[in-house]
Amino acid sequence: MNQHRIRTGLMGITAATGLLLGASLVGADTASARSDEGWRPDPGQRAETYSQRMAKDLDLTEAQQTEIRKIMAAEQAQRDLQRIETRKQVSAVLTDAQRAKREDMIQTRMERDLDRMTDRLDLTDDQVTQIKALFDEQQANPELTRTQLRERIAAVLTDEQRAHINDRKRSGGDR
Repeated sequence: MNQHRIRTGLMGITAATGLLLGASLVGADTASARSDEGWRPDPGQRAETYSQRMAKDLDLTEAQQTEIRKIMAAEQAQRDLQRIETRKQVSAVLTDAQRAKREDMIQTRMERDLDRMTDRLDLTDDQVTQIKALFDEQQANPELTRTQLRERIAAVLTDEQRAHINDRKRSGGDR
């Protein structure tokens, strides 16, 4: 019994450490990208690309394509729920000081991401304010998914700015 508790505890610590490293900036990376790239495709975009490729390569019927999209959407919803639960679990492991430091790290990353977006898309001051508010909302509301955040950011952008992002994705700047 004791060995099981120790093993479980060690596995939990190991998992929490890995999650902490990987999730310390979870939620803040929605609009992030390396300085020479556009937004990374969100999971919905990757799923759509994958299903289109499958449809072409496997000559799927419309019914099959619809069913595959449903399966992939359900999987994405499950991942979103898992991400939310992971954030809660990681937060529960951290001390107050660590949570504060993590929040500072997230805030720094959000500011850097917003600066990159401003430079790439020539955002207006009003757009910067609106997008910053959306980043802050995501930080305060872990139930706001990356896809939802992207959609809300896209609504703030002009058609030209959205086209610029889409052009970068098509040209391979989304990796």
